[in-house]
Amino acid sequence: MRRLLVIGASGLLGSKLMVQAQGRYEVFGSYNPDVDGKTSWRLESMDIGSKEDVERLFEKVKPDVVILTAAMTNVDVCEKEPLLANRINATGPELVARPCKKLGMRLVHVSTDYVFDGTKTRKYKEDDVPRPISVYGSTKLAGERAVLSTLPDAVVARPAVLYGWSPIEGKDNFVIWVLKKFRAKEKVSLFEDQRISPTFADDLARTLLDLADRDVSGIWHVSGPDCLDRPTCGRMIARRFALDEGLVVPVPSSSVSLPAKRPKHCCLDVSKVEKLLNRKMVSFEEGLEVMKQQEASRR
Repeated sequence: MRRLLVIGASGLLGSKLMVQAQGRYEVFGSYNPDVDGKTSWRLESMDIGSKEDVERLFEKVKPDVVILTAAMTNVDVCEKEPLLANRINATGPELVARPCKKLGMRLVHVSTDYVFDGTKTRKYKEDDVPRPISVYGSTKLAGERAVLSTLPDAVVARPAVLYGWSPIEGKDNFVIWVLKKFRAKEKVSLFEDQRISPTFADDLARTLLDLADRDVSGIWHVSGPDCLDRPTCGRMIARRFALDEGLVVPVPSSSVSLPAKRPKHCCLDVSKVEKLLNRKMVSFEEGLEVMKQQEASRR
């Protein structure tokens, strides 16, 4: 059986990959002990910004396929700590791509919709020119370019706002954060002028494994198919979980002072990957329904 190494295996996406790859691969995972919490998986510790750490783990695992999900994703922290963001989001992917090239390994690198500036009024396609407006977006774009210049056969996959049930208590994503607010009967202020393509982590994991198995390379948009403003997302969450959608408070993004700029209209066109895989990416409504069923089955 071929070996899969999931870098960032204790995160939301990484944990979904660890589950879904069972039976398909002999699965190994890495995590950063300085960042990630406890997990039920037996994982290897690795600092993605350390050449020695990366080489040590590759020598130990000897993977056939590598899926790189690890990143510094807090947009505002990236803005405040650009050197650290660059080390993790730009240098790290290059350090991973080098042994993949040397040893002939398949690499799928997870990037972001934040490589775009969000000024278009249509969905972004893979060949649109990236223009990041934050440190996070700039470092992730640098990571993309480092991977593809080192290993042209690699896949760079761009999701958008990731959501789903997290394996680690206290690690929130957009949907979980909104749900917690609703269940505490607190108002939820959501940017009315920001449009997104929410990406269901379970579906993204499936998509990344499918891309790893196919003879494709280059950039692929792998988000959900929707283009929704955040208050609409909030109301959809409330309706699906039978909560009070009146708690949603639409506000302009200019009403909040944040360290990092956010792209306003950052929806992704996923027609290319849907055509390749001959299936639709999971919509926000469908993803929320699966989350509801998953929560009910755990009770």
